[in-house]
Amino acid sequence: MLSRINKIRDSIFNQKLDALFITNQHNITYLTNFSGLAPNEREGFFFLTSQNSYLLTFPTYFGLYEKGGDGFSTLNITQTKKISDHISEIIQKENLKTVGFEKENLTVAELESLQNKLNIKLISTEGIVEKFRLVKDDNEISAIKIAAKVTDMAFDFIKTKVKKSVSEKELALDLEFFLKKNADDIAFSPIVAFNENAAIPHYLPDNRKQLTDNSLILLDFGAKVNGYCADMTRVVFFGKPKNHWLTIYNTVLQAQKLALEKLRANVAANSIDKIARDYITSKGFPQYPHGLGHGVGLAIHEAPRLRIDSKDILKENMAVTVEPGIYLPGDCGVRIEDLVLLKDRGIEILSKSPKLLKDSIIL
Repeated sequence: MLSRINKIRDSIFNQKLDALFITNQHNITYLTNFSGLAPNEREGFFFLTSQNSYLLTFPTYFGLYEKGGDGFSTLNITQTKKISDHISEIIQKENLKTVGFEKENLTVAELESLQNKLNIKLISTEGIVEKFRLVKDDNEISAIKIAAKVTDMAFDFIKTKVKKSVSEKELALDLEFFLKKNADDIAFSPIVAFNENAAIPHYLPDNRKQLTDNSLILLDFGAKVNGYCADMTRVVFFGKPKNHWLTIYNTVLQAQKLALEKLRANVAANSIDKIARDYITSKGFPQYPHGLGHGVGLAIHEAPRLRIDSKDILKENMAVTVEPGIYLPGDCGVRIEDLVLLKDRGIEILSKSPKLLKDSIIL
């Protein structure tokens, strides 16, 4: 963790900041290995100066990190000593003049509160920590690979639960239980969608929707290990699929194959999206309403973005998804998604679950 902290310290020095106040929970996990933080809560804060680093957290977590960690000490936020009190002391002790904050994460109310309570110049920053999270180190890659392996195991498991009259919600809960039992947590709430419901990319499973013969099932799910996520989508058919569903499936599969063939480090992310998008539209189907893929790490959706308007250049040891789709409202949706590690001269596909059509029919 100290090496990561020092990289951020060098970065804020280059931006002529005396300190950085970090509120993004994934960024705090990245710098402290404090993996219990809920991304949508305010359970911890990190304050980094040229001399010291501080994890600020509440009594509910303080006992876990009371002695600090690699490169940081821990401060306890209480009713009598609030965040602003701790930061004011640090500002005075280290004679700080400028403090950066994460403009994409700090709320207006939080910023106004700090401005009222701190006698210092607050400067907005963007992506200081995130740019270092883009390329994964060996430990991060190891965690992601384990998460991907458990995700593959979950796919094998859930196929045994597919039966007539089972509901979308039941299958989603089966997936969630398996992932939580065999990994640290779920990367996100599993998506299970039957037939026309699969045309909604981020559909919410319904307990009233029950499986019937000759149906399409879209499954999107992932495990989380040591704070790092995996992400995979597969489509299976229960019984005999409709002929045009098979055409759609093979079109999506070929679009993904073409994109994977060109995917590697040092290429523009938008060029990979264009390959899959152009192939799908050339076959007479509508464009998918999302990017081809995204980075995966501590967050399930993070940079880089593989989409048509992306300016990202892909680098070795980035972990990204490749997930083209075809969505026909009122009929069906097909998305096939793999998690991929970028290499200097190619890729390593971390999602090993079968996706050929012959392996996707459950009779």
